[in-house]
Amino acid sequence: MFGQKTSGLDDLLHRSRPSAWQLFLRNPCIFLARKLYSWRRIVTPSQPSKNAISVVCISDTHNSQCSLPDGDILIHAGDLTQSGSFEELQATISWLQSQPHSIKVVIAGNHDLLLDASRPDLDGKALAMREQIDWGDIRYLQDSATTAICKNGRRVNIYGSPKSPKHGNWAFQYLRQNDVWRGSVPDTTDILVTHAPPRAHLDLTTLGCQHLLQELWRVHPALHVFGHVHEGYGHEWIQFDAVQEAYERTILAGGGVWNLLGALRAFIYSLFCSPLGATCQLVNPSMVGGLRDDVRRQPIKVYI
Repeated sequence: MFGQKTSGLDDLLHRSRPSAWQLFLRNPCIFLARKLYSWRRIVTPSQPSKNAISVVCISDTHNSQCSLPDGDILIHAGDLTQSGSFEELQATISWLQSQPHSIKVVIAGNHDLLLDASRPDLDGKALAMREQIDWGDIRYLQDSATTAICKNGRRVNIYGSPKSPKHGNWAFQYLRQNDVWRGSVPDTTDILVTHAPPRAHLDLTTLGCQHLLQELWRVHPALHVFGHVHEGYGHEWIQFDAVQEAYERTILAGGGVWNLLGALRAFIYSLFCSPLGATCQLVNPSMVGGLRDDVRRQPIKVYI
């Protein structure tokens, strides 16, 4: 009765996640399409193959540091910093250099302002600071590729890009309607590392890039690591089949009864076919989360 009255800001910061019923009411077709997609039959490996390599995935650390598991490859998918200063960058780079992984791959994110050479730099200070960055044994990728030879002799082709759809005045951004991805990823890519997620997967369904999704379908990498959308944290297997295509079509269209019926038809048809084996893993290992980035998560380790 005499409890303290909360402010509108408190209500925003401590709001609860929407219930399943609220999500259904918000967009029934999207809700049902996601359910169908989650029920699809998919065959995933029960254990790593004999020549598998382990990949430790992190992203969006925003100056935080955590304990990392062992692995053959360590990948950071951008947003090493919060404000993109030289001091923040070098501190995170030094932390990554101290890790025991023999292969370390890093891309920038939209918060890593200093690394974006296209930003205004009238006095040349940013250029001078970029030249002082000591990457050491880290392979920094910026719309570029590298080939890593693992301890078991496997060669792994990795492509990395820091680009993400424009939101505010951050780094490495492009207008959402512009297709900057078409044909940009080498056909032989085994591991794709981008800061932005593909649309409809580990992106809260709306925040990823549909053009990146189309490039993912073209290249079919074994692993796609991304971040940017903190609350999309997680792991997903995909198999590039009709059920996935129908689901994505529904998401891209914002719902629609006919799209939902198409997803239902693809799902029912798949029940009468032998399930396909999953061919690609999607990982969003955003390390911070929550409305104030006060949640700390665990790295995600996968085998390919």
